[in-house]
Amino acid sequence: MSAFAKAWDAEAFADMLLLYGPEWFSIGAPVIIFIEAVMGMLLLLRVRPQWSTIAAVAFLVTVSVIFAYGVAFKGIQDCGCFGALSRLYTGKPWMTFVRNAVFCLIAVPALITKNPSDTHLSPKLMAAMLVGATACFICGLSMRKSFVLPQWDTVKTDSRSESMRKLNAIYPFSADSSYVVYLFSFTCAHCQNSFANLQQYHQLQVVDKVIGIAIENEEAKERFYRIYKPEIDIFTIPNDSMANITGSLPVALLIKGDSIHKVESGSVTSPGIFLP
Repeated sequence: MSAFAKAWDAEAFADMLLLYGPEWFSIGAPVIIFIEAVMGMLLLLRVRPQWSTIAAVAFLVTVSVIFAYGVAFKGIQDCGCFGALSRLYTGKPWMTFVRNAVFCLIAVPALITKNPSDTHLSPKLMAAMLVGATACFICGLSMRKSFVLPQWDTVKTDSRSESMRKLNAIYPFSADSSYVVYLFSFTCAHCQNSFANLQQYHQLQVVDKVIGIAIENEEAKERFYRIYKPEIDIFTIPNDSMANITGSLPVALLIKGDSIHKVESGSVTSPGIFLP
């Protein structure tokens, strides 16, 4: 499930990997997705369970160490383990480490169990590789989104009025002004990665006003303000209220007059495309 959740929005997962280092780190997105998909199938099909479990535990320890580095030195709070499904994640890094430690403990019985002989090894390996290839195919489709679609997609007409009604309950939008509204979470790595571009919309005055709407989390909010020093107004709402507006984060809305004109999901485009 973890592999396919990442594959569903591989571009956002690649953006998260950029937080750890150089630009070429994003190449690791399809590689990690493939490894997770194949490894999961090997465990489910009990293909050489002892060796498959050793490989899975080694992989889990490796990504835990990398995440610990991100927490300690890069200010990363969300491991992005479940890709698009973790956009509304409001937990804390230590919860990720506890979960991974529990997974390692669960694996102990398999590590000490002798491998039984397997007479159906080839079909199982083929099935695992097929699942891995499928995950990579989905990954390729989601990473192509930025190339085959406009950077800002027009919102479907039937969703505009309902979304605008919910947003007006949070902030009084003026009919004669333009806005960029950023829906995000203080703990979401994808959201943090796009925040610098968002602030440029304010600095370059591309629209009349830029505002942020984030999921309530006072501890994470304090840390976010300390690190990113927002120059825009940020309003907080409960997690349930955010889920009623959007099923994924971050989302940027371009509002003109009293209606949503365009929307961008997963990242925020540089405001340069709007400048003469």
